[in-house]
Amino acid sequence: MSGVSSVADMKELIKGVEQKIESQQQKVEGLETKIAGCEKKLLKAKDDAEKAEIEVDKKLAEQQLNDTKAALDRLYADKRMYQEQLGPAVALDTEKAKAETEKAKAETEKAKAETEKAKAETEKA
Repeated sequence: MSGVSSVADMKELIKGVEQKIESQQQKVEGLETKIAGCEKKLLKAKDDAEKAEIEVDKKLAEQQLNDTKAALDRLYADKRMYQEQLGPAVALDTEKAKAETEKAKAETEKAKAETEKAKAETEKA
């Protein structure tokens, strides 16, 4: 599972991706606001030079918006992948815990038997 050792690690990974998603969503909102602002400025612009400058800013913001949305799509895909991996990891952790519990029970029973044996030997003596 690509170097992730436990369910807790996987959940941390998902949490980190969710934080990045939130950050990218805020960036998208900011760029959309910037583009809308450029469009308003274009309506008020008086000469061609001013319009050209605003167009350049708008195009740049649109490119950044496209890049940010693409990054967001990748983050959502990563999150889905991690969540899909988390299901089997939880099952594996559960099986591992069950096995460890059974082992501990067996060790406890063995210790009880040894204690009883020692008690019996002590009583004989």
